Amino acid sequence: MNENKTVQQIYENEYIPYSIKIGRLTSLLGVVTSFVPVIVLSFIFKVVPPIDAIIAAATIRISACLVYYFIEPISFQPVLGIPGTYMAFLSGNISNLRVPCSSVAQKAAGVEEGTPEGSVLSTIGVAVSIVVNLAVLTIGVLLGAQVIAMIPESLVNALVYLVPALYGAMLMQMILYAPKVAAISVPLGIITLFLSKQGLFDSSMAILISVFGSIILGRMLLKAGWLDDQQ
Repeated sequence: MNENKTVQQIYENEYIPYSIKIGRLTSLLGVVTSFVPVIVLSFIFKVVPPIDAIIAAATIRISACLVYYFIEPISFQPVLGIPGTYMAFLSGNISNLRVPCSSVAQKAAGVEEGTPEGSVLSTIGVAVSIVVNLAVLTIGVLLGAQVIAMIPESLVNALVYLVPALYGAMLMQMILYAPKVAAISVPLGIITLFLSKQGLFDSSMAILISVFGSIILGRMLLKAGWLDDQQ
C-alpha cells in the first residue's frame, strides 16, 4: 500500500508537473513555428494575400474546426493521458494513429486507462508511434512513388478501409471494457448521426452531442450506482 502511495505521489508531484511544463513549452513552440511559412512568404517572397481573403479563409476554417477544439481534448485525454495528449496534439494524426497506439499499448501491458500506469504506457505508445511515423514518412517521401508502384493494386485499394478497421477495433475494445457505458454511447452516436444525415444539424454538432451526451448520461448513471461494477 505504501508503494502504491509512493507511485501516486511521484506521478502527481513530479511526472505530471514536468510533463505539463514541457508540454506547454513545446506546444507554444509549435504555435510559433506554424507561422514561419507565412513570415517567409510575406517578408522574403513578398507574397501577401488580400486582407478580405485572409478573413474569409480564417472564418471558414474557424467555423469548421472550432467545435473540435473542445471535443477532441475531452474525448481523447482519458485514453492518452496528459503527457500523451500534449504529444499527440503536437504531432497530429490523433484519431487514426496516436489514440489507437496508446490504447493498444495499455491493453498489451494490462493496465487500466486513466491510471498512472496507463498514462505512462500511453506516453510510451504515442512516442513510439511518432518515431515510427516519422521514419515511415521519411521513407515515403523519398521512395513513395517507387514503393506504391511495387504494391499490388488490390492492396492499395484495400488501404482505404484501414481507418474504419482501426475505429472498429477500438470500438469493440471499448464495448468489452465498459458494456454498460457502450449501451448508452453507441445508440446515442447512431441516433445523432442519423439526425445529422436528415439535415437537422451538421456532423460537428452530432459529434458534440454524442460526446457530451455520453459524458452526462454516464455521470448520471454512475451517481445512481448503475456503473459501480465497472470501476
